[in-house]
Amino acid sequence: MLYTKNVNVTTATTDTPVVLIPDGYVGHWNMLFVTNVGGSTNGVGIKVVKADATVVDILGGGNLSAKDYILISDAVFVLQGGDEIQAYTTGAGDVEFVVTFDLLEAPSTFVNFNGS
Repeated sequence: MLYTKNVNVTTATTDTPVVLIPDGYVGHWNMLFVTNVGGSTNGVGIKVVKADATVVDILGGGNLSAKDYILISDAVFVLQGGDEIQAYTTGAGDVEFVVTFDLLEAPSTFVNFNGS
C-alpha cells in the first residue's frame, strides 16, 4: 500500500524524522518532494539512517532558493525494517519535505540471487 508522509522544518536542525520503516516490513521509497516555501535561500538535506547506523545521504544540504522545489520521482530506494528517513535544513526557514513509499511485508527469508 502506498503512503505519503511529510514534515515541515522551520528551525535549523540536523535530524527531523520523516518515517521509520517498521520491523518486518520493506519500504520502496519512490518519490521525494522538497519545497522551500520560506522567503530566503536555505540549505536542505535528506538522508537515510540504516538500522545498523550507516548513513546514506540522498541530498547533502545543498541550497534551495525561496519558492523553489526539488522533485525526485524516477528512482526507487529500498529500505529495510529499522531504516529511517530524516530531513534537515541548515538554517531557520520554512521547508516542506514529502516522501511517498510503498510498504510491503518482508519475506520470511532473503531470496539469494547467486543460486545457493
